[in-house]
Amino acid sequence: MKHLIVIALCSILCALILLMACSAPPDGKTVFIESGCARCHEINGAGGSQAPRLQDLQSKWTPESLEKFLIDPPAYANDNARLLAYTKKYPVPMPKLEIAPARRKILVQYLLKRYP
Repeated sequence: MKHLIVIALCSILCALILLMACSAPPDGKTVFIESGCARCHEINGAGGSQAPRLQDLQSKWTPESLEKFLIDPPAYANDNARLLAYTKKYPVPMPKLEIAPARRKILVQYLLKRYP
């Protein structure tokens, strides 16, 4: 009987792993909202206003630089005059974005496409 329970649990675990592996990755807007970005940055005229509007991002960021920024915004901003100027206008600093690297890449692609 014990063996049957172990086999059943292993089968359920394998099925869950397959389901997770086969599920579609989230879209960028979903990552934006789930990561809390909309609390401070507006999207489609809704959301927060405690951070700069997201616009003209491709003129300011490469995918690599935006991804590095999102890993640790305060540290990245210390070496960037443009970002330091935002700290005077928006007193609450952007927090570290604690998301998986794959989700961060999706977010970067979305931001650069959505707010070129």
